[in-house]
Amino acid sequence: MGLFDSLFGGMEGGGKLTTQEAFAGVLVAASGCDGHIADEEVNNLITCLVRMKLYQRVNGRAFSQILNKSTSILKKKGANTLVDVCAEVLPKELAITAFANAVDIVLADGVVEPDERAFIEYLAKALKINGDTAKLIASVMVSKNKG
Repeated sequence: MGLFDSLFGGMEGGGKLTTQEAFAGVLVAASGCDGHIADEEVNNLITCLVRMKLYQRVNGRAFSQILNKSTSILKKKGANTLVDVCAEVLPKELAITAFANAVDIVLADGVVEPDERAFIEYLAKALKINGDTAKLIASVMVSKNKG
């Protein structure tokens, strides 16, 4: 623990994430796992979230706060740490949904870099998705994003 953690720890919006923050955080991590966030990735992320019942009653300001919190963690600690924080609180029944949407976001720009492949593998393990299910989801998302 650092000398100033007790003073400044809460300023990052510390504490456990909500389910909404955790789900969004997985998608933000997917968007930024290669070190930058492409416009297509942002568009897919927002489209995905606003369509979900989970965000049905979230107003614009609260939605921005959710994304800002995840983006802050991504910038400060990286995609894998953001995934770890999110995986702790994401309900099991949303893990496959989060994984599928994250893979879709990674594929949105049409290129899958080695660091993005490594991220997808890391995400599957963090969310406790078995290999066969993860491969099936990735295969479907590749087909979805062709053309």
